[in-house]
Amino acid sequence: ECRENFGPITASSPVKQYSRAYVHHLQLLHELFASMLLTQHNLHVYREFFAAIRSHIQAGTFRQYAAWFMRTQTVEDEAPNQEPKGKRRKI
Repeated sequence: ECRENFGPITASSPVKQYSRAYVHHLQLLHELFASMLLTQHNLHVYREFFAAIRSHIQAGTFRQYAAWFMRTQTVEDEAPNQEPKGKRRKI
């Protein structure tokens, strides 16, 4: 999915100067720099997420925000006894 995507991880990411394809390449090579870039990106996402939570708590709209989040930002788990789709790569 990311191997040929030369866009940033997200537009607001602090590491947007690095493409998804480049980070994917670094991960395939087990480069430490990939983990460093993804950590910076993930910390940024968490910071924004918790800022939104604080804002909605102060505005009294947290329940609506939580409902929206659960509808739009989550994925259902596969059934526990079901085999995952796709091939698994041995490492």
